[in-house]
Amino acid sequence: MATTAETTSTDAARAMTYADLEPLPEDISQRHEIILGELFVSPSPVPNHQFVLGNLFIRLYTHVAERRLGLVLMAPVDVKLSEYNVVVPDLLFVARDRLDIVAPKAIAGAPDLVVEILSPSTARQDRIRKLALYATYGVREYWLIDPDAKALQVLTLVEGRYEPILGDGFPGSRILPDIQIDLGALFADPG
Repeated sequence: MATTAETTSTDAARAMTYADLEPLPEDISQRHEIILGELFVSPSPVPNHQFVLGNLFIRLYTHVAERRLGLVLMAPVDVKLSEYNVVVPDLLFVARDRLDIVAPKAIAGAPDLVVEILSPSTARQDRIRKLALYATYGVREYWLIDPDAKALQVLTLVEGRYEPILGDGFPGSRILPDIQIDLGALFADPG
């Protein structure tokens, strides 16, 4: 496959595009993503993944809505970074001054913040392929959440590469500087 964010003309003849996704039947039990023109299909998340996602969504949505900072969305929603790169992050934030990238069918460009919750079937993809893709297209902050380790890693984009924000517990965010995330509540047992 191509080594850049876009495919080469040779790869384009066999590469999938966003247009190839549209005729696929809707299947909420699977996610369809294209990275560098290659289709990836993931199974639906497990209940603990969704529990953590719901907890984080409520916290981020409330914080953003109260301050009118922009828009928070959770999966499934397509993020079209290019014709050959279409992903479905678990959660995303688009700043108020960039809401023009919210199109009728997809987010047409890089969100300001993307969150991926790791699972056995997606962890490698999230830590390697998607990390590189998000950096290439300018996603300003990338959060990786590991429900098994009860950990949240915040990565901020600096000169085209992600660098971790270090700290105990929730290390903070440069995109949402005054947000607090209680990791105990985020990973609390739903029972």
